[in-house]
Amino acid sequence: MKIPNHNPSLYNYEIFPKVAELNRLTSFKARGLGIDNALTPGREYTIYIIPREENNSSVLLSISDFTKYDSVCAAADENGGIEFEYTFKREQIYTLRLTDKDDGGKIRVINNFRIFCAAPDLYARTPMRGNLHCHTCKSVDGHEDPYLAAATYRRAGFDFLAITDHHNVDGSVYAIEKSKNIPSEMSLYYGEEVHVPNAYIHAVNVGALLPGGIGVDNYYHENEAKVKAEVAEIAAEYKDHLPENIEPFDFAWRKWIADTIHEYGGIAILAHPFWEWDANNTRDDVFRYLAKEKIYDAAEILHGQEEGCPDAHMAAAFWNDMRADGIFISPVGVDDAHMRYFHWSYESAFNWTSTMIFAKDPSFDGFAEAIKNGYSVATESYEDGPEHIVGTYRLTKYTLFLLDQYFPYHDELCFEEGCRMRDYYLGEEKSREVLEMINGRVADYQKKFFGRE
Repeated sequence: MKIPNHNPSLYNYEIFPKVAELNRLTSFKARGLGIDNALTPGREYTIYIIPREENNSSVLLSISDFTKYDSVCAAADENGGIEFEYTFKREQIYTLRLTDKDDGGKIRVINNFRIFCAAPDLYARTPMRGNLHCHTCKSVDGHEDPYLAAATYRRAGFDFLAITDHHNVDGSVYAIEKSKNIPSEMSLYYGEEVHVPNAYIHAVNVGALLPGGIGVDNYYHENEAKVKAEVAEIAAEYKDHLPENIEPFDFAWRKWIADTIHEYGGIAILAHPFWEWDANNTRDDVFRYLAKEKIYDAAEILHGQEEGCPDAHMAAAFWNDMRADGIFISPVGVDDAHMRYFHWSYESAFNWTSTMIFAKDPSFDGFAEAIKNGYSVATESYEDGPEHIVGTYRLTKYTLFLLDQYFPYHDELCFEEGCRMRDYYLGEEKSREVLEMINGRVADYQKKFFGRE
């Protein structure tokens, strides 16, 4: 399990909010933490506003003489805190350099705060990190109790999870049912990995639960003749319109799966399109056409299984080439883990890869809206290595800021909750009291971080 990034500036000084809305006057509060870092009451401090991407030639681009940048002044109050206001004019990262003067009048740098200014559409959204493809003991090749798996993901800082066992939604249903009476801020979604019998097709269903509490796979088996007739109709409808090299029935099965997921309110995801077993799981021309026609909502661009996964490199390159051609499909990252431990096994891939979404609210509808409208990035990091992100430049920039500034403390809060979720599920009754007491702490932290109090 990854250790949170202990950025010293986050633990010696604090400033809130850390995200400001573009062209809106924002009020900040800052202070030193602990005796050694406390600001002196009554002393005046100057904060210089240094933009990361300044493109105005009239402003000095070098930070060696930061006094040429905008600045605000504030005196520390009796508690050692300062308050000031500023309006940011461009979406980007800013350094807020806190300074004072020594007895000789020389400027002294005390701390550098990092702030992100977001345009209104992004500012209104909250980042959520999660996983949309993993397996439990409800898969023939999986391990672990579904709810214990959910608690383990929460310990690692995950805000949402879809358990996607092979051929069924049972693992996700089990975890959701077990979580109903447990205070938690983690969102669990219905999920399954859909496989068509005798065909080389994998897809992920997130959120669709069909009548009778079953998934797409079970629906196929219960209605085989009906489904095959529907697929044949799709193949006949499209056969004269498909690009060359796309086999009509291969396309028809993929479209039927996506249409069924959408009919019952779910998100359809292309699973590991470049995963190779003699041939790619999704042929290049098929992937491109499905993305162009928006038949699927997202594609797994990064996924676990092995460090430096070669097919993930292929998927990322292909995704970028499609974007250059004006074709966009939301990128997601999944670990496809079949167990959460035993790191000698590729199946453990736990927490190597994840999806970051930017949602208007934490509900499934908020998640689905973010995916459908392209507010997602795929992230991966192996054994505490540097983060690799696939997404638009705008969201990648914001994600890197959040991984440095927001998620370290967020993940600490989640770790405590995940531990207590596991303990309560295993019969420790006192853990429920702790869960009730700490419930809402992540939401409170979000309010401070994004200035929504």
